[in-house]
Amino acid sequence: MGGSLVKYQNGRRVSPSVYQAIRYVTKVGVITRETWNETFGEGSLRWKQMQLKFLVDEAVLRNHPCNNLRDSFVMGHIGMQMAKEEKWNPVYFIQPQFIKHDETVARGLWGLERLNLCKGWMTERELKGQGSSAFKLNVCENGGKYPDGVFKLLGKTSTAIVALEYERSGKTNWRYNKTIKAYSEAGEFDYILYVVESDAIEASIRRGMRYIGDSTLNAKLGFVNSEDWKLHPHLAPIRGLSFAKSINELAQKM
Repeated sequence: MGGSLVKYQNGRRVSPSVYQAIRYVTKVGVITRETWNETFGEGSLRWKQMQLKFLVDEAVLRNHPCNNLRDSFVMGHIGMQMAKEEKWNPVYFIQPQFIKHDETVARGLWGLERLNLCKGWMTERELKGQGSSAFKLNVCENGGKYPDGVFKLLGKTSTAIVALEYERSGKTNWRYNKTIKAYSEAGEFDYILYVVESDAIEASIRRGMRYIGDSTLNAKLGFVNSEDWKLHPHLAPIRGLSFAKSINELAQKM
């Protein structure tokens, strides 16, 4: 990793963590100050803040176009050049109302990648941007939809394709029924994980599972509390999945 753009305009070398941050933004469309501090920044908090300011000053990142967002950043033109050198295809920046949702998905998947538990993960925005047909769900009247994330789970001797859905707020029973039916008809996924904010949301999804009545799908669909996912996605307890009780355990058994 690094291409020919290994230095900033002032001659300083681009660190591997900065390249990783740029890759993250190409996949998600944004990076918050919190994510930089907790995932990519190095050293003390003061030094991390100085690093982030430097990236903005050097146009690797820039402030989110929404004037009300002071702690969210998108790709700058130098960052776009770096992405082009690495043959990454940046997604368009996220609107403010989706930042927390999309970062929750991406940070968990990034954490799994750093533990060598997954590779080749993609966000919904990447799938939409590529017009992928492989992971597109048929939800009939609503048209096609994609999972919030898709990743390849790396086991000891095999791999599995996992769809990830993050439910921050409840939806109608009709929408859950349509989504569960679409997963029932899809053949691409070995497992489906729902990250949920509340027991009520999980109960609504389970009603959809009972309504569709696909026992094969029900056996490979599990639920994870959002706070557990945010802290330790590999160890977060999974409810409902018959084969394992965490992503880490699932990988060990594959």
